Amino acid sequence: MQTTISIPGMHCASCATLIKDVSSEFPQIQKADVNVETKIVTIEHAEDFDFAAWKTEIEALGDTYKVLLKP
Repeated sequence: MQTTISIPGMHCASCATLIKDVSSEFPQIQKADVNVETKIVTIEHAEDFDFAAWKTEIEALGDTYKVLLKP
C-alpha cells in the first residue's frame, strides 16, 4: 500500500532525515520518500501499518510537523 502525506513544516534536509529515521522504526514501512521542496512524504507500507502511531511520532518531532493526509 502507499500513503501520501503533506508536512508543511518541513524545510530542510535535516527534516527529511528525522522523518526517515522515525519511519525506519516502523517495520511495516518498506520505503519512505521525503521531498522537502514539495513538503510531501510518500510511504510504502503493509496493510497493518499503524498510521496513527506514525503520525504521533512525526508530530512529536516539533510544533511545525503537522501530518496531513493527501487525497
